[in-house]
Amino acid sequence: MLVNFDILPDNSRIWIYAAKKKLTDLQQTYILNNISTFLQTWVAHNKILRSGIKILENRFIVIALDENENRATGCAIDALQNKIQEIESYFSFSLMNRLNVFCIVDGIITCISVHELASQIDDSEMLFYDLTVQEKRGLSNWIKPLQEGWCNNFL
Repeated sequence: MLVNFDILPDNSRIWIYAAKKKLTDLQQTYILNNISTFLQTWVAHNKILRSGIKILENRFIVIALDENENRATGCAIDALQNKIQEIESYFSFSLMNRLNVFCIVDGIITCISVHELASQIDDSEMLFYDLTVQEKRGLSNWIKPLQEGWCNNFL
């Protein structure tokens, strides 16, 4: 069941997908429509999943699921991943590359491969978007210094 993302509880489970480049208005509309249609009928063991979608910073696709009612199962999560892969294929770009780090460089969101992080960043205080947050409440502090995130090991 698709609901407004903003009304979902703060403990809702989230998945974050990120585009290397800023999404155009047309891309965002396509993604919102496509995933919204999917979420309208998203189920786990024939139980409706109460969920929503939001695109943040014209780049980050966030799916939230209220697991207070029904939890996602492996098959339900696989179905979501398949939907994201369809969108990746349609646009010929990746949304699930976990080796990308999204840093704020001179006020602009910049995608840097984790393998190039040490050579391109010399400030561990630089802010990045932590895409590993797992609950909606985590979006309130998902921008943090590199030294406080999972990618600190690559600096």
